[in-house]
Amino acid sequence: MLEPAGLLGRLGLRRTPARVKVLEILLHHPHPLSAPQILEQLPADTDNVTLYRTLNTLTLKKLLHRIRGDDRIWRYGMGQLGQGARHEHAHFVCDRCGTMECLSDTPVSPKAAQYSALGPGYKVDYSEVLMHGTCPDCKK
Repeated sequence: MLEPAGLLGRLGLRRTPARVKVLEILLHHPHPLSAPQILEQLPADTDNVTLYRTLNTLTLKKLLHRIRGDDRIWRYGMGQLGQGARHEHAHFVCDRCGTMECLSDTPVSPKAAQYSALGPGYKVDYSEVLMHGTCPDCKK
């Protein structure tokens, strides 16, 4: 697994404490996290502006991907390393606890937009597929 400093260097980004810590958190967490969930794990003196700028930069550089749940909250997860933050996979959302999981082994075809009812002139950047249900912890 690559270290945060290596990931940042590969993209030509400065190694700031906030960027390193955000990457460490997301590299070691199995599910996409919201900004408030990430902020809870950062040093107490980290401000919201720094976190949101960091998340935006890492998303623009395609190191992270983001997905918006039904609660309209963005959650951030690591991309498929080596391929940028590819987002062509489905996500599972637990309707009880709100946990979101990347289903990396459930790809969404880039050609899905071709089969939609979109007329000429549309450009699809990516597709999102959300599967809803109950996670194993909530089923207990």
